Amino acid sequence: MARLEGIAKAEYYPTPPSVVERVAALVRLAPSAHRRAVRLLDPCCGPGAALRQFADALGGGETYGIEIEQNRAADARAALDHAIAGSAFAVRLGHEAFSCLWLNPPYDQDDGGKRLEHSFLTTISRALAPGGLLVYIVPQARLAQSARYLSTQYERMRCYRFHDPEYAAFRQCVLLAYKRSGPAIAPEAKAQVEVWATEPLPELPVAGSESPTFEVASLPAGPVTFASQFFEPEVAAAEARQRGLWTNVALIERFWPAEDRTVRPLMPLRRGHLAVLIAAGFLNNILLEDGSRRVLVKGRVTKVSRPVESTDPDVEVEREVLRTSVVMLDLRTGRFEDIEHGGIALEDAA
Repeated sequence: MARLEGIAKAEYYPTPPSVVERVAALVRLAPSAHRRAVRLLDPCCGPGAALRQFADALGGGETYGIEIEQNRAADARAALDHAIAGSAFAVRLGHEAFSCLWLNPPYDQDDGGKRLEHSFLTTISRALAPGGLLVYIVPQARLAQSARYLSTQYERMRCYRFHDPEYAAFRQCVLLAYKRSGPAIAPEAKAQVEVWATEPLPELPVAGSESPTFEVASLPAGPVTFASQFFEPEVAAAEARQRGLWTNVALIERFWPAEDRTVRPLMPLRRGHLAVLIAAGFLNNILLEDGSRRVLVKGRVTKVSRPVESTDPDVEVEREVLRTSVVMLDLRTGRFEDIEHGGIALEDAA
């Protein structure tokens, strides 16, 4: 029943706010120079509440979230600086582009029987920069499966269990560690993680009871790769508004003028001009009043062929002309009137 319940809510197990508060109290931002940025990534962000709380507690950081469930993803877009609706396994992430990986993955297995906790860890770790901070939140027993990977990819690890009563639900723990600059064989670290998976752990300290132990490093500022592998119309539209042709002010002004201005032509309009205005729809739904009548106008122009005199009696000559028709709705009586104008030669309409 518990597994079915988890699947029904897309394996969403939010980090309790009290846990986020205690974890954030163990972390601080490293001193940052000009043109540096702190990027925080949560690949299972839900509505973005945990990462938002963590960033606010640190006092800064650019937040990036990924959420597979559409409604929660919409909430994450409002809560975080950047959010993608989709699977964390179907996104393009900048290699070693993030300062901190906040990872509270689904507690389940995929269709092939592999644990999702380990799959998320091994897949998303590539996005974390060397020296970046991992905050790994999983059921304590699941640490054993990832012991080798954690020991070869991470160092200076510390592990705490959730405080009571939060620990009772899934017996969760929080492992904090720095990513190594390169893989290393560390049998002692592997053995330590395996012990943490089975032995009693210290409880997360109360916020403020200990000085910050971990630092979140800053990285070179600038845009990083963070996009779905699938086409998202909303994201594409936002990208188009920021870059490319749609940033050309002159073009935008031509397509969407700041305001409609009444313009008087230099010369009176010819019949051909009126026909073109009707054909283009400029006179559609125009309200006309003359004091006694109020009518709505809709017009259209069609091409018709008309025979013309030929110098050769054996040759028939036809000429295309524009035939204008205007339909008026009398707003007082509700009656329609159809007015047709005689043909206008195409060359005369130019």
